[in-house]
Order: sequence, then structure tokens, then C-alpha cells
Amino acid sequence: RAQLCPSDAESRRSGDPSMTDITAPGHDVLPDPGSVDSDSSSGLDEAPVAAADVSDGLSVDECVLKAVEAKERGNGSFKGGENAEACQAYQLAAQYLRRHSEVPAAKEVLLSVQTNLAAAQLRLELWEDAAAAATAALALHPASVKALFRRGVARARMGELSDAKADLTAVCKADARNRDARSELAAVQERLAAAKEAEKEKLSRLFAGKSLYAPEEREVRRKAAEQAKRDRERVAREAAEEEALRADWRRECERLREEARSERRGRREA
Repeated sequence: RAQLCPSDAESRRSGDPSMTDITAPGHDVLPDPGSVDSDSSSGLDEAPVAAADVSDGLSVDECVLKAVEAKERGNGSFKGGENAEACQAYQLAAQYLRRHSEVPAAKEVLLSVQTNLAAAQLRLELWEDAAAAATAALALHPASVKALFRRGVARARMGELSDAKADLTAVCKADARNRDARSELAAVQERLAAAKEAEKEKLSRLFAGKSLYAPEEREVRRKAAEQAKRDRERVAREAAEEEALRADWRRECERLREEARSERRGRREA
């Protein structure tokens, strides 16, 4: 399985899954922390009791504090490989903040919580949940590279290749040095190409030999040829975009090499 997240040694030590590898499978047990059972002891049908909101009666600052505490518990569980427990803690943290998502301090913590939740859910191979958590993070910060990457990975695992490609391409454009995103993008492009070849083979078999439906088949072939032309044009555009990304990568590598040479010259001259 391809590595699913940009590596970062410092974040691995801290246990924060914001930049930690997310490849371990598991199982999800995520009850709603706010559920309340209705009292049915009277034997009469009663209206269900609404679930209490964990943020009831708390100020914004208190909600942020509670959310940070829950997030840190989630980070500890994530670091220890307890991914279901990490999801539980992150979901609790999110509940404290949902009413206050427009408050800057709460919004910042909620963004981190949602991206961390997506990381834990990817470890559990909960692809739909991970995509939903990453989408929630992107609603707060549309340019979040971590959220885009994690949603792209989740979409790729679900077979939503075109959407996955869009997310991963955006990551590569924002961070040309992100090798994991480039690797995931390459894998998605290979799968798209294989799917296209399979479709071409299917059409080829369909039109092999003579048929009583020649006019209809000619129309299908015409439409297929037009689609193939559009596909070639799209592939050419994508190739140009990829070449631009590679050029950015080469320029960045050259810049880093030049910085290293300058640093060595400075040490020798000193």
C-alpha cells in the first residue's frame, strides 16, 4: 500500500496525526458521546428525549479548552495505534466546537481536529468517513493541503478516481516537494489509463464482425471517436501540467543544491 501522508519526524514524536503516516487497518467503534436514553418505565409511549449537546452551558473559551483536551487524548491514542479511540476523541472535540466554527480560535482547533480525524479513519480504512472528515476540514479552509491529500487518498481507495486526481493534483501544485502526493497521483493516473484501455477493448470487441445494426454502430463509433479526441486533448493538457510540476520540482531541487553549495563556501571562507 502506498504511504498515505507526508512524513514528518517531529510530528511522529509528538503523536499529532496532522503529518503522521496513516496506513494501519482496524475497526471503528464510535458511539455518540451525547446520546441519552428516554425513560419508558411508565409503560406509556413518550416522545424521545433529545440528545444533550456537550457544549450546553459552556462559553466559547470553555468549549475550546475542552476540545483541545479531547484532541490531545486523541493524539495520544493515535500515537499508540488505538485508532477507534482516537476517532472517538476527535469526534468529541468536534462536538464542542461546531456551534462556534466562525470564532477564529475555535475554527483553528476544529480544522486540526477534522484533519486528524480523517487521518485516523484512513488508518481504519473507513474511506467514506475519512473523505467526509476531510471535506469538513476543507469547508473551514479550502486550501488545506493535508485535508486535500487525505480526501484524495480516501477517494482513490473508493474508486472515485477523477475526484481523487483533482485533489491530489491540487496538493502537488501547492507543494511540489510532496513526494507522497506525487506517488498517489501517479497511481491514480495509472488506474485511469487502465480503465480507459479496458473501455477501448470493450468497444473493439463490440464492433468486431458484421452486424445488422451497422448505422447504429457507426453512430456509436463516431461518438467514441469524438470522445477519444477529447480524451487526447485532455491528456495533452494534463501532460503539460505534469511537465510544469516537474519543472517546478527541478527548479526547487536546484535552488536547494545552490543553497547547500553557498553554505559550504561560506564555511570554507570562514
